[in-house]
Amino acid sequence: MRNVARLLAVTTIVACVLPVPIASGRAGSSLQRLRIDGYVGPPPEGRREMADLVLRAGGKDVRFQVTAATVISGNLHAANVFNRVRPYRPNFILRGSKSLLAQVGDAAPDARLRMLGAWRPGTRDFLLSSVEPAPAAGGTEKH
Repeated sequence: MRNVARLLAVTTIVACVLPVPIASGRAGSSLQRLRIDGYVGPPPEGRREMADLVLRAGGKDVRFQVTAATVISGNLHAANVFNRVRPYRPNFILRGSKSLLAQVGDAAPDARLRMLGAWRPGTRDFLLSSVEPAPAAGGTEKH
């Protein structure tokens, strides 16, 4: 009987001390796969985009205006992702091949880009899988 009481006490303490994801058997957060459309540089005067980000690409900081973003897989909305990284500078540290990082880091002001990648909550790493020219404004769906 004494061992049962001790086991119950230890189990209760462990459940109270461990973070919820570990206590529930889920270690770590799931990746949020995103498609982000926007342009390099500050917004035009009087205009505000979905998010005003600073991206670190290959050692360079790039200001990037998000005009549309979609969570392709994951359980957050794009606005929630941006809210979580908003307090930090740079907001995202881009990870990927040198050629992908150069497409962002060397992009001309006002260059329109579409980036596909993944972000894990609790980090600022954005794992780039592709970078391509973005469609013209108004040609993308906002989420």
